[in-house]
Amino acid sequence: MRNKREKKKRRGLDAHRHFEEENTPYYDPIRFYPAKLGSVLNSRYQLVTKAGYGTSSTIWLARDLNQWRWLRDKYVASKINASTHHSRENAAQNALDILKQIDEKNPQHEGWQFTRHLLDSFYVEYDSRKHLAFAFEPLREPLWLYRERRPMIPEESAKDEYKDPLPQKTCSDGRTIYLSRNNYGPTLKTTGIIAITDFDLSVPGDRPNSGCIQAEIYRAPEVILDAGFTYSADIWSLGVMLFKDVDPLRDQEYNETNHLAHITSLFGPPPEDIMARGRRSDLFYTSDAKHHYCFHVPAAFKFESLIRNIHGDDKRMYIESVNKMIK
Repeated sequence: MRNKREKKKRRGLDAHRHFEEENTPYYDPIRFYPAKLGSVLNSRYQLVTKAGYGTSSTIWLARDLNQWRWLRDKYVASKINASTHHSRENAAQNALDILKQIDEKNPQHEGWQFTRHLLDSFYVEYDSRKHLAFAFEPLREPLWLYRERRPMIPEESAKDEYKDPLPQKTCSDGRTIYLSRNNYGPTLKTTGIIAITDFDLSVPGDRPNSGCIQAEIYRAPEVILDAGFTYSADIWSLGVMLFKDVDPLRDQEYNETNHLAHITSLFGPPPEDIMARGRRSDLFYTSDAKHHYCFHVPAAFKFESLIRNIHGDDKRMYIESVNKMIK
């Protein structure tokens, strides 16, 4: 009979297929730190399981070794940033600056509890490339909600790596790609605090900023025209996300000229001040604010005709509220 404590054999992944961060846009293995389970970062944080990944980072649950032996193990979420960011120079350092700025604010501020706070930051190095890493309290929603009814969730995660090791593959350059362990069972409670966690591309909001931000179909006109942006661009994105019915671009290849044509059909051309500031305005509009290109926008592309599941005063108020956000 097999010993119950016998370690289960690790499942191998198909070396010819891509997994997790390998499937992200602009993926380059050289940018990513080749983390391995069991390794210790900064002489303190031992990686016990992979929790997730992004376009420029991997996330790990790590045991904090800076703890008295008779105390319960302490765990952190460790984010290991890529050595470079595909769209912004020094994105990791920018995130660190923002995190430090947040921590300098008054903890009594109403927004304090809705942002993630830094426990530690440090560098790890591989092949002469430096990677900035962060340590946070584990705040992933299934983790902390699960801890309310089972306080041992980090310990259980560590044990899972022994009983059911993460599937992995070894790349030709010796790097190891793991699948994330992020299924901690169903959520039993619907209460909780949602925290903002990623600040890589954050910018100060008290001045105009420039550059390309936002998912394509939610991109504000001033961003497309490179006219500088501030909080109004965020309001635009929220309004478009609320107005999911007005989304003719979702099922087709994105084209920013077509996007602006639909926006112009709904609201007319962008305001004169945005047109004047826009470095790319001439690409899309003539001097008299007419659209350069003749994209066919259906006559029925109007708020009133696109909303079919809301009626009466509810429909009118819904359109008015979202219209204010994206106009």
